[in-house]
This record gives sequence, C-alpha cells and structure tokens, in this order.
Amino acid sequence: MTNKSCYNLSASQDVAHMQCTYSLYKRVINILSSITIDEEVDFGLMDNAFKLLVERNDCLRIRFFKKKGNLMQYFSDCVKNIKKVPVLSFETKEQQDAFIDKVRKKPIDYMHGVVIEPYFIHTFDNRYMIFFKVCHLVIDLYGINVLYTDLINVYNALKKGETLPPAPESFEEIIKTDIEKSSKGNLEEKHLEYFTDLLTNNPEPFYAGIHGPDNPIWQKQLKKHHRGMPIFLVHNSTKTYRHKIGKDLVEKMLTYCQNNQCSPANLLFYASSVACAKLNGNIKNTIPIGLYNCRNSVQEKRCAGIKVQSAACYTKIDYNLSFEENLKAFSIAQIGLYRHVKFKDRDFEALMHNIYRSSPLLIYYSIAYSLLSVDLPEGVEFNLYTNGNSALPAYVIQVLDAKTKEIDMAYDVQTKITSEEDVSNFHTYYLNVLKQVLDDPDIKVSDIQLSL
Repeated sequence: MTNKSCYNLSASQDVAHMQCTYSLYKRVINILSSITIDEEVDFGLMDNAFKLLVERNDCLRIRFFKKKGNLMQYFSDCVKNIKKVPVLSFETKEQQDAFIDKVRKKPIDYMHGVVIEPYFIHTFDNRYMIFFKVCHLVIDLYGINVLYTDLINVYNALKKGETLPPAPESFEEIIKTDIEKSSKGNLEEKHLEYFTDLLTNNPEPFYAGIHGPDNPIWQKQLKKHHRGMPIFLVHNSTKTYRHKIGKDLVEKMLTYCQNNQCSPANLLFYASSVACAKLNGNIKNTIPIGLYNCRNSVQEKRCAGIKVQSAACYTKIDYNLSFEENLKAFSIAQIGLYRHVKFKDRDFEALMHNIYRSSPLLIYYSIAYSLLSVDLPEGVEFNLYTNGNSALPAYVIQVLDAKTKEIDMAYDVQTKITSEEDVSNFHTYYLNVLKQVLDDPDIKVSDIQLSL
C-alpha cells in the first residue's frame, strides 16, 4: 500500500475510535471550532497560510487504512494537491448558523484521506472567520489551540514578509517515542494491577447525571435494570447549552489554586462531582471521566496531534470532611491515576465488568469533563460547536480565556434524558458549590447547600 512507516492507533486515538464505534451516527470523531477575527483578513494570503499549516503539522497528513480488521495509519508527504479553501459570506446570522449546522452534521471522511475541512467566512456582522472541522483521531482540543496559534503566526509572518516562526513538533516522532516506551517492560501488567486494586478496594460507583434522580427515564431504568445503566447509545442526539463562570469567581479560583499548588482542572472537576453527588441524593461514590492532555514534555506541548487521554476518576466524597480535605485526597489519588492513564479504555471497561458484573460501557460513559485554556491575540474570538450526536450522555467542555479570565462552559447533553432546564439548574448548583468552597475551603461537604 505504501512504503511509509505504518503505526497502530495510539491510546488516545483508540478512545476516539471506540467512541465512533459505539455512536450510532458515527459523528463523535468530528471536532468543530472557529476563530473570528475583528480586523480585515486577506483570505488569499490565509489560504497560503493554511497550506503551510498542513505542511508544518504532520497530524493533518495522517492517512488511515484497515489491515486484518485493525485501523492503522501512516504519515503522508503530500501537501501539493490541497484544495483551495472555500470562501463564503452570509448576510444574516440565521444563514450562517444554518450553514454551520449543515457542515457539523456530516461525518468527516477520514478513511478516504480527509482529516480536516476548512472554511473561510465573511460573517454576517462584518468579521472574518476561520472554521475547522477536524477528525478527532488526529487532533484534540489542546491541538486545536496549537493549530489556530500556528495559523495566525504564519499568516502574520507572510503578511509582514518576515521569516516563518518555528514549526510545531512532529506527531509522528511522538508516536515513535510512545511505541518505544511501551515496548520497555510490561507496563500493561502494572496498569492492570493498579486499576484492579482501585476498583476492588472501593464500592461500586453510582451513576450520577446532571439531570438529577427525578427524571422519569432514569426512574424507569432503575426499575428495569441495574442502577448504573441509564445510557442511550441508540438515540444519542445532543444539544449544547452554554453558560459562564464569571471573571471574579475565576480569579478567586486561580488564586486559590496558585496558593495551594492545586490544578484548576482538579478543583473544577471535584466541585462538579460534589454538585452532581449532592443533586443525586448525597451519593458517596461516582466515576465521571476526566479528559487529560497527556503532554509531559515541551515537545508534546508544542504538538497539535491528539494526546488527550480519558481517566475514569473514582470520586469518593466524605461528607464529614471539609471540601479542602476531600480535594487533597482526590488530588493525591489523581497523581497515581495519571501515571496509569494510558491504560486503554476498553481494557478498563472489561475490568469493571469482571469486578462489578455490570455493563462497563453503561457505567463508564456517564459524564466527562475537560478544561481547555485559550490564549489567543486580542480581537480574536474562539468558539466550539457540537456535532449533534455523542456516545456520552453529557460532556462538559470548560474553556478558560486567559485574557478575559472567564470560563465558557459548553454542556453537550443527550436530549432524550437531559433538558435545558436540567442543565441550567445544574450550572446554578455548580456555581453555588464553587462560591461556597472558595469562600470557605474548610466548609464540610455536608454543609454545602444547593439552591437555585
């Protein structure tokens, strides 16, 4: 087929491929995003910058193929035959939204060499948009940020006639390094031992959805099936609802994290777990999913290729302890978890099934969180879009704007079980938890109040 070196999927790619496999509409592999620029953009020059973007980021040149039923990949050198990026313009917001809606619902044809679909848009409000639909098998949210930053830097260099900035790191080289590391020693046995101990030494987790326990479909599932099974992979249409965490609260959170050497992702994650647990009747054990960018080196942080990995975070809550004590215990557990985060999802699910004797997919895919920090130039607005279907009942993307110090939260929820009111109520509960614990980290979890 090719004389290029071929590789199996990485652990991160395997997750995205599995989500596609379990999604009826096969659309979870799309990541849709845009940047909108206030000042005038020369789209002809930007088209040249895009060609250089593909040349400089080898993850955009990945080609997939099947070998004995397994999905494999190689890195193509072909950058000469890239089609000219279409330039569109819209007179009304409705026309623009209708176009984006049409694009987002069409699966990307990654098996036929298409991993990115770009569009340049002169927006209805006289601004300039670069819209990307990218295959999740080659890029994650962190990588999207790397791509846009590189594109802007290349465009500005071309515009000013300056030398191009250094190119991002090679994803192929990182995959080679990962393969080399995994070949040294039997890491799989260590991962298996760690997660076996984690699950064996803890009670079975309870499904905790942001829809709350009074949802009629949830109640019906309780009567019919195991308590961890209210998941709908057959009817999985989703809708995204956006809410914000304001500047004052975000600055207070960042100050707390800096003073206590705590990760903002961990604080936000654990606060949401407390809100979810209290909403669902003060449950003590849940397993939501934390999505972590596994970038430990400068090389990995300067690469756009997919490095995100999901970690099934066993969240234990002791209502008699303070929030801070609970958070510290959770963070310590996270250190151990992070060392084993490359344990494959499907292996983890099989392990859960063996230990708990319940459907691993239906417990595991409950709710997922990720935090993305965006630091784009002034006058550049970043947006994410839902693709309309998901293998997850709820996926919460938290985007921290480094300049405005606000967090934009996108709740992408399956419409069959979660309503707009459910999301709005949960976000209010979540803000209440954050305000209370940041004002008084020593507050007992039992004293935290949920109120609308």
